[in-house]
Amino acid sequence: MIASTSKPQPSLTPIPAIAAFAIRCRWRRHRSCQGQSWPQALCSSAQAVPAWLAVPSPSVQLAMDVILIPAISHHCVSPSACLVKHTTEPPDLDTKHPLRHSFTKYGNQAARRPVKTLLISVAVAAVLIYPFPFLYTNDFTNGASNLPHHVWTSAQPFQGPVDTRPDVVMRSIWVHGSYMNALQPEVLQSALEIQDELLGPTLNFDPRRLSDHKYPADIDTDLTTDMRDSFHASNGLTNSSWFFHSPLQYWLCSKDRIAGDHSIIRTVNEGSRQATLINTTLRHSIVFSGKRFEGHRLVAADTLVITLIHMLDSPVGRQWERKAEQLARRKSKQWRIIPPDGRSYASTLYEFRFQPLSFQDDLFLGVAYTATALYFFVSLSRMRALKSRLGLIIAVTVQIAMSIMSSFTICAIWKIDLSKIPREVYPLIILTVGLENIFRFINAVILTPSDRSTSTRTGEALGKTGYIALASVSQNIAILWMLSKIVSPQISAFCTFAALALCFDFFYLLTFFTAVLSIDVRRTELSDSLTRVSTRKEPYSTSDSQPRKTWGDAVLRVETAVSTRVAGTIVIIAFVIMAQWHFFDNESLFQTILRLWRSSSQPHPTRSSSTAFLSVDIHQARTPTSWLRMQDHETAHEVIQAIKPHANRYIAQVYDPLIFVLDGSDRTPTSFGDSQLLPAAQGFFIAVISILAVVSLLMNYLLWDELPEAGAEDRPDDKPLLSVKTLSLGHALDIVLLKASNDGIIATVGLDRWIRIWDIRNGMFNYIVQDPGSDIDPFPVLAMAIDNDSNWLALLSAKDKVMLWNIPERRWGPVMSVEIKGRTPATFCFGYHKTELIDPVLVVRHNGIMTEMHMETNETKELQICRSPLVAALPHFEKPSPQYPHPPPRILTSSKRGCVHVASQFEPDWVSEGLEIPDPEDDKEIRSILPLPALSSFLACRDHTVDLIDMFTHKVTHTFATKSMKPNTLRCFHSTRRRPQCGSVGLASLAIAYTCAETGSCILQSYLPQREGDTICFRDPWKPGSKTCCLWRETVEHKYEVQNPGEWQALQIGYVVGVRKRETRAGVKETGSHSTLSPGTSGLRRRGGNGTHSLSHSISKSEMDDEDSWEVWSINARGDRSSTPLCDANQNHESLLVNGLGPMEKAGKSVIAVALGNIIKVITVGSDKFDGTQEESDDSAFVGMAASRKKKPSISTRKRTA
Repeated sequence: MIASTSKPQPSLTPIPAIAAFAIRCRWRRHRSCQGQSWPQALCSSAQAVPAWLAVPSPSVQLAMDVILIPAISHHCVSPSACLVKHTTEPPDLDTKHPLRHSFTKYGNQAARRPVKTLLISVAVAAVLIYPFPFLYTNDFTNGASNLPHHVWTSAQPFQGPVDTRPDVVMRSIWVHGSYMNALQPEVLQSALEIQDELLGPTLNFDPRRLSDHKYPADIDTDLTTDMRDSFHASNGLTNSSWFFHSPLQYWLCSKDRIAGDHSIIRTVNEGSRQATLINTTLRHSIVFSGKRFEGHRLVAADTLVITLIHMLDSPVGRQWERKAEQLARRKSKQWRIIPPDGRSYASTLYEFRFQPLSFQDDLFLGVAYTATALYFFVSLSRMRALKSRLGLIIAVTVQIAMSIMSSFTICAIWKIDLSKIPREVYPLIILTVGLENIFRFINAVILTPSDRSTSTRTGEALGKTGYIALASVSQNIAILWMLSKIVSPQISAFCTFAALALCFDFFYLLTFFTAVLSIDVRRTELSDSLTRVSTRKEPYSTSDSQPRKTWGDAVLRVETAVSTRVAGTIVIIAFVIMAQWHFFDNESLFQTILRLWRSSSQPHPTRSSSTAFLSVDIHQARTPTSWLRMQDHETAHEVIQAIKPHANRYIAQVYDPLIFVLDGSDRTPTSFGDSQLLPAAQGFFIAVISILAVVSLLMNYLLWDELPEAGAEDRPDDKPLLSVKTLSLGHALDIVLLKASNDGIIATVGLDRWIRIWDIRNGMFNYIVQDPGSDIDPFPVLAMAIDNDSNWLALLSAKDKVMLWNIPERRWGPVMSVEIKGRTPATFCFGYHKTELIDPVLVVRHNGIMTEMHMETNETKELQICRSPLVAALPHFEKPSPQYPHPPPRILTSSKRGCVHVASQFEPDWVSEGLEIPDPEDDKEIRSILPLPALSSFLACRDHTVDLIDMFTHKVTHTFATKSMKPNTLRCFHSTRRRPQCGSVGLASLAIAYTCAETGSCILQSYLPQREGDTICFRDPWKPGSKTCCLWRETVEHKYEVQNPGEWQALQIGYVVGVRKRETRAGVKETGSHSTLSPGTSGLRRRGGNGTHSLSHSISKSEMDDEDSWEVWSINARGDRSSTPLCDANQNHESLLVNGLGPMEKAGKSVIAVALGNIIKVITVGSDKFDGTQEESDDSAFVGMAASRKKKPSISTRKRTA
């Protein structure tokens, strides 16, 4: 690296920044430049690198990494050649770059919460799109004009030669009453008086009659009515023609009609389509200024505008000037005139254009849209990893439509006139740029390994493409900003629209499309899994056998630079130049480009109008300049047809208006001016809320049966999948018993004769089970149980006693005797009783006898479930369902003889029933059972098969082929229970896990429908089903194996989690010092103090690491694996040295608690999920619940019982 000097570092100018960035980006990719810094790679031929470039400051470093100026080609063989070849490929930022990391993190969060992300985008779109139809109407609501169809229009100061002869002259008077009260009768009548003074009598104006009157030689002579009418344009177009527009024509210029009109507002709105004698329409935009609309109706106006349009030699125009001066000299007390002398000195040449699209324009737009559509559909057809191409087409269309309409709304609110360019042009820019970003994003998702989770794939893809899209948008906005400074005003307005649309397109890409794509990817994981299975069966092809990609394929796959952000930039620049060319049809394209170049280097002169400061004095709601610029293109078309029938433009010399303010008028602005709220605000919030509700319901309907991505998806982005917390300082000796509830309550029993209660929901709070005022001694404890409400802890003592401890109140409850003869029972759990406050305790012995102990009444009931010794006894408490609204509590048992019994509670007693299950010839003995209460079924485990048996019919639904399994190791998790159209039980997926008896490995077998979107149906295969039903024999099996699993459990969120001891490193040499530990020292404690110090002297670090090398592993139904150390290497060793794990229990939907010596390790997959946040798909949520079970009162309301 070239050392930096002590000279001050100069500021980074744009040119060096661009060059430095391009060199830096390519140096990162050049393998030939390894070992060199990027400045040295450039100047390795003996050129020196400036110190400020060699060691850039942090701000320079960020600018080099973020400003995405096109990088250099990977085909170049030397860094110097890379500056001039193939400079359109964007750089690939490192995964740790803050910009890429931010997009990756956001993508993860958006994919984990797609519905919320989608609702945010829909809410923004609804807020911005709802006003669109109200803002863009022919009534010019809120001052925004409607968009022209198939024409180029403009109303702008003429930019040609100064001495250009105009086609017509435009003169006008503006009549003001009080602020926004121009439609009052007295204002209208005063305006009529002024109009008649300037033009002569206009009552029932109808000039279409023959007249032989000639204009007098004296130009100061007033015209008679017949003379004036003979020059009207309706009598033929001559150099003396004239016509006028006036709001008083709604009343035929009659004072009596105005005075007798009791609904002026209605008359004005009904006359907005009224035509004049030359077929021009008296639109509100040309006869009023400063309008207020409500519900598409004009309700107020600030100014009455009377406009005279005449040819250059028209005597009517000269009379207008002369009469205006005479009015000013009279100094009438009825009104105030601005300017006071009644003369309009300032004038501007304005060009009004109405130019239909030419054949070349149509051809260009047709080719552009056709090429874009072909590119879109061909690219889409080549993507094989999508759930629904039709849905994707709709999503892309909706995103582009939302971007365009949102931009239109903002432009209307900002009073940006977009009526000068054909409406067919506006979507083109967004299609060009937006499709690039969309396809780049989709391809990045597809290229991400499909075995990863949806959020990971989406996050990585957005991280790879998000900063490129941001750079593309920033680059194009910068170009549009520069172009807007040198182009004509109408093109400048289009540049503003395009910049807004690009911003909205980027926003909706990050919100709307990211959410839609993550949902599509999530629903595609089934087909991805099927593809992986079929792929494993096919031999891998070598690179030589793969066909060579063509350039066209690369373009369609968005893999070449031609389809990157440069294409959109080229289209933007080309269109702006072509559009500018349209408004200077007398120039060549080269002259237009030259004009743009000159205008960029010359400041634009500002025109000072005499009315500019006057508008402030009288507080006009709209200035004459802004009123002129917003004139409707249809009005311009009608005027063109009147004065130049075969032309598409005309030039008018527009004089500043004469302003008349009625005496006594209050021009103080009021709230009745231009509406500050969007139109139709009454239904605005209702519409937005309704749209959000509909989208939310639709998403819930589409995703209700999808397997949640595992509480693992809810963890913060900066946290790992597996997290481990330690519960220490609870026991002095090993923990021998551990029991956990579904809502995070843990009870432990140690060899130190302590019983502790832990609450891992509230800061790992714990206390010892003891009551100084009681002589109850439960030790030795054989078994424990926690009721479903986590209110009572039941302890089974070897003293033939069952004792209850109230967990929240910390007191002993009832105690009952039970004969167990010092043996641990097959099952010790709480049952259910609908009337008792304390659920009964169930004790099932290995001899098949069950005892139900009613602790409140001190009564017991016994039942001989099976006469053979039991190997397994498990509760089966099922929730109510439409088919079985009152399912009874059950106990399932299996015996050493292989028989299966079900004990069911039918009030008031229990009934035992033996099940006749068909035995396969090669696998007859049932070794264990596993209840599945959420499916109204259970699993019967044999040596190498597992039967899925219906609890009510006792029929085998399906038999799973397995490897030889160890007894009582089978576990199962599945998706939410569905109800197919056939009425049976349905699932989206199911998985079983067990320990292989031969290898000791954990085997995970998952089952999915053969066709994506179908439902695994539990019905009889011989009965008819629906089209979406998939029978068990039609499912696809995935099998995964975990070697050396240790102890493990299956969580309902879709993960198998275990704890194992890492294998010691082979070939590690012993240290020079010999261990002085005796064989018995493996159980020594690390307690701190002297014990810790003596132990540290006798055990080497490597031996200690090997002794404590426990790790947590996990695997999900897709085969995704993860692991993390069980113990923190930096934690204070205050626990016992152990060679084996203690008891392991599930403590929630995604939590496992395991004893390790005298401490507890709480392992969480993703985020903590306890019973209060569990979904219905979690079977453990149904334990202890039966039909019509009522919410029990809190402990504080129950009676204390001894």
